[in-house]
Amino acid sequence: MTRVRDPIHDYIDLTPVEVKLVDTPAYQRLRWIKQLGPSNLVYPGANHTRHEHCMGTSHVVGKMADSIGLDAEQKQLAKISGLLHDLGHTAFSHLGDEIEGVEDHVIRTTQIIKESEISDILSDEGIDCNLVNQVITGNHQLGPLVSGDLDGDRLDYLVRDAHYTGVSVGVDMGRIIDTMIMADSRTNDKESWGSIAEEVDSELMIKQNGLPVVETLLTARSIMYPTVYFHPFTRGAELMLARCTNHAIESGKMNVLAFTKFTDHKLMSTLESLGGQFEQIVKDFESRKIIKPALSITKEQAEASGLKKSNRKEYETSIADKLGVSPTEIYVDLPKFSVLPGLKTKILKEDGEVDLARNMSKIISGLYEAQFDHWRCRVYGPSKIRKELKEVSEKVLGV
Repeated sequence: MTRVRDPIHDYIDLTPVEVKLVDTPAYQRLRWIKQLGPSNLVYPGANHTRHEHCMGTSHVVGKMADSIGLDAEQKQLAKISGLLHDLGHTAFSHLGDEIEGVEDHVIRTTQIIKESEISDILSDEGIDCNLVNQVITGNHQLGPLVSGDLDGDRLDYLVRDAHYTGVSVGVDMGRIIDTMIMADSRTNDKESWGSIAEEVDSELMIKQNGLPVVETLLTARSIMYPTVYFHPFTRGAELMLARCTNHAIESGKMNVLAFTKFTDHKLMSTLESLGGQFEQIVKDFESRKIIKPALSITKEQAEASGLKKSNRKEYETSIADKLGVSPTEIYVDLPKFSVLPGLKTKILKEDGEVDLARNMSKIISGLYEAQFDHWRCRVYGPSKIRKELKEVSEKVLGV
């Protein structure tokens, strides 16, 4: 057993096979990919990486496995799946979500596991890499531990991200894990509790006495999304890098496959080496000369105006034409309307019935109703024409 010191979990114990997996090039690449992308431009301490997060996820999953009573083989499969779950992330973590032609990071993760030496390492230990991929994609009984509403991934990144950004959230992870249970949602048969067996319909739930700590967790998560994950300055930095990278790919100066293998530094050095506007974007990024929003639009305004993400380029071109600037200088950011993770958490009540947490808690139901209060569509552009950009954008977007 190898022991690793961690600022969140104190010590993380790695088994011999986990050490072998960590020492592969595919895993070591995560050491050079920041967990929160360019968030360190806003939060100087946010320099933690996917490498440590994946170790943390595996550790948390192991604690969850013990809590719900998995056997040694099941625990090993779950822990390894947690360890490898983010192998497919691109440079700056979620930058790949903004790059045309790049597959979802979960799909890339499963490909890396099957096509690299990781598959051989797992095979030597009698572990089927296909089972690992099924857990990671949520298509396995153990999926909820790694890819669920209250999984090891989300528990680790929420506490870890809060720690490194300095945002106080006060999540009692130990209590949440202690109140977890794997139960069959189709029945009230208490004999099925604590054993996943081969029950396809078994789900990870929280016992009713754990509801207060779930309220705390989901409140913390609702704070982190607008404060950290979708901070307008961070989004501006991501949009700049995405625009620059997409242009490099479209012009044939970079290919999608190469991009998916880059670390943060490799992407920046490659873009800089292309010279011209590519080099300038990198210099602006490194000097913290980031585009700032001129207009902020609420969800209600966006829906009333019929704004669609598929029309983003059309909006940008129209705004640019009216201002007499290049469309490459205008950025319309239309994030997805997606339900915050955890708001579908199920509670196993004392009478054996199963219900959604939001049906049992006014706090959680309030979070469910308010989850889009902080959603914003923003228009970014040159600071020197910020006032004009706001006025023109309002007319073009109909707000």
